[in-house]
Amino acid sequence: MAAVFFDIDGTLWGTDNRIPESTKTALRLLKQEGHQIFICSGRTRVFIPLKQLQPFGFDGILSGCGTHIEYHGEELLYKKLDDALVKRSVQIFQDYHMIMILEGKEKLYMDRERIGEERYQRFQSGFLAGKIEPVSSSVLRKPDPAAHPEVSKCSLLIEGTRYREVMEILKEDYSFLIHGPAVMEAVPKGYSKATAIHEICSRLGIAREDTYAFGDSVNDLEMLQYAGCGIAMGNAKPEVRSRADYVTQDYREDGIYHACRHFGLIE
Repeated sequence: MAAVFFDIDGTLWGTDNRIPESTKTALRLLKQEGHQIFICSGRTRVFIPLKQLQPFGFDGILSGCGTHIEYHGEELLYKKLDDALVKRSVQIFQDYHMIMILEGKEKLYMDRERIGEERYQRFQSGFLAGKIEPVSSSVLRKPDPAAHPEVSKCSLLIEGTRYREVMEILKEDYSFLIHGPAVMEAVPKGYSKATAIHEICSRLGIAREDTYAFGDSVNDLEMLQYAGCGIAMGNAKPEVRSRADYVTQDYREDGIYHACRHFGLIE
């Protein structure tokens, strides 16, 4: 029996949030063969649309770049950022004119006036409706510490900012993952998709060599290198493809299905 871990965006689906039929088939066959399958995403728990993913029988959800682990609905681990660190981080992000999204397992925090009306409304629609609060009132203005938001990581828009200086200031607190010229993730030190795989496999008695991981982005690199077999999607960034054990086809070209067959996980 193997444990197979899947990134979401660019792996299970693309910008349309639709899983290809071949991927659905592969997930169903993996379960039939007795393998355990897991979501392993940079998205925090609140940002994972379970209605679209639950039908495939995922055994667990590893979310927020390793800061949250669930197994069959039971929470096994959650890293909540210290309230004082959240407040300090927000002040620094604001001082450096960085647009931020603070991400927790139950809510997202962003300021409508900073992120822009169109982008904000896209977040507010659908399954995130009612789960977004403003950063300014949630973090900087509430005097009661108990009212501080529950945050496990941050995403930042960095284009045109002095983000390298922010990385230096907060280097003891976060690992920073840069997604091209526009976006950066700030993940608490010591947490990653790889640490989440290590944790869940240790708890379940699954050997590292029996793990497979699929991904496409920079926040998948540690996961792909940790897993017994790290598989990059054909649409993955060049630095991801170059450091994976195997490169499959694009997610739109049946990449997950072909890789599962290639490694004998399904027939």
